[in-house]
Amino acid sequence: MVRQNSIVKAVCFLFLAVALYGYAAGSQADDPLPVYAEDRGVRDSIIKIYTSFNQYDHQNPWSKLGPRQKYGSGAIIQLPDSDQMVVLTNSHVISAHTYIEGRKNGQTDRYKLKPLWVSHELDLALLVPFHDHESALFFSGTTPIPLGKVPPLQTDLMLLGYPIGGDTISATKGVLSRLEYQPYSNSGFSFLAGQIDAASNPGNSGGPAVVNGEIIGVLMQGYSPFEASNIAHIVPVNVIRHFLQDIADGHYSGVPSLGIETEELENGFFKTVYGVKENKGVLVRHVIPGSAADGVLQPDDVILELDGHAVGHDKTVVFRGSERVSMDYVVHSRQVGEALGVRVIRDKQALDLAVTLTQPVNNDLLLGFDGQAAPSYFIYQGLVFTKVTRELLMGAGHDLISYAGLTPVLLNNFRFADEDEVVVILKVLPHEANRGYHNTFLRRVDRVGSEKVRSLNQLISLIESEKQNFLELSTGYKGLEKIVLNTHLTDVVNAEVMWLNGIAHDRSKNFRIRECDDNACKNEETMNAQAQLLQRYQKMISG
Repeated sequence: MVRQNSIVKAVCFLFLAVALYGYAAGSQADDPLPVYAEDRGVRDSIIKIYTSFNQYDHQNPWSKLGPRQKYGSGAIIQLPDSDQMVVLTNSHVISAHTYIEGRKNGQTDRYKLKPLWVSHELDLALLVPFHDHESALFFSGTTPIPLGKVPPLQTDLMLLGYPIGGDTISATKGVLSRLEYQPYSNSGFSFLAGQIDAASNPGNSGGPAVVNGEIIGVLMQGYSPFEASNIAHIVPVNVIRHFLQDIADGHYSGVPSLGIETEELENGFFKTVYGVKENKGVLVRHVIPGSAADGVLQPDDVILELDGHAVGHDKTVVFRGSERVSMDYVVHSRQVGEALGVRVIRDKQALDLAVTLTQPVNNDLLLGFDGQAAPSYFIYQGLVFTKVTRELLMGAGHDLISYAGLTPVLLNNFRFADEDEVVVILKVLPHEANRGYHNTFLRRVDRVGSEKVRSLNQLISLIESEKQNFLELSTGYKGLEKIVLNTHLTDVVNAEVMWLNGIAHDRSKNFRIRECDDNACKNEETMNAQAQLLQRYQKMISG
């Protein structure tokens, strides 16, 4: 019995030795880390992006929030019909940047980068080394990752990037679970987006979703764990291709838009009124002035087809067989400047029309996000005027937006003929001259005197040209509230308010610099005059 146990132990030891030898031999012959097929040859082209940024403070538009840091991911690709290599990432990864660096996978050196092209609407950006002499070194040892095609739903994919939780590359697996129109959180505009269930976290933004070694999308946004589990969205590869085609001529034109508001035609009686006999079509309710459709389409037109694609009564078209997607996809797939065929019913008669897509998508009342753009403002006797933007409202919060009565602006974001911008009193910098208005916040400005306010630039002109003793502003809901200021106190009050609050200029730079009539020179007379007023005020209070 003892001899039998010894034999068993010897045999087990022999098998263990063979197994260990095989493992050691395999480790020496192969890559010590297993690599999935989707990941092979791709990891070394994934870049970690370090961004120093300083955002504008939209609640105090004359200042910034201070320098901060953020991180993201990117992938090296090659531009179509070119040998130029670039880093593809999200625009929000580098928005408001003051300094950008990139580090290759498995390397220690960082390289200074700069934006080559940026689309804030599509949340996409292309980066290149800041110093030309470092390009060859930065891209050495890497292979550009090819762009693939949008795969069928339930296709396995790998998400690559540098999320929080570590400093090395992260690879998570998932599937493409949905493909439909979603609001891009960076801009507020809706475009085609792919939903994936691969685990993603802050820092993954800009990282590619890869299938068989090809990019099928770039991660752009996700949900917090309190809202949903393992749901994130990618910018699909066909949207990326549209962006690359747009910049191929050396100019970024943006994503086109018809510039219309439509209504579904599901009700049978509704269809009868407009002469629609088939189970398709949407009703045009509003055409934005100056948009591509202005002068071609009319309110009460029923759109039946866009470029031959039948439009369902739910505002969708057929996409990839049995799938359906927003009718906007037909428009967004074209480039600015191209013609789009539109078949409509007008006065119960079918018409074939053509719209030239000359206007980009941001012809709405509230423009999309642009992290580089300084907010426009004007300060008059302590009243801070600004135009309403998505960035301003995003920083204000839902409760304040509702309190200010601006929720309808967000829900129905389109312009009418008498309005180019929504102008508000952002806040009031307290002074004796504006007593009684100190708690004013986000109050819409309807009129200056009897003149309807169309834009911030026009409001400045109206205020500064006022010749009466008192300036009257109609504010609030439909202008039913009024603010009155003494125009004779303007210079002294302006100088005192600016000095007390440490504000250098009473207006944003775009309103300080005035082009001469011959467009040959620029000056800052307003700024110089204000500096003189400040000096006068300082002398006055010093005795």
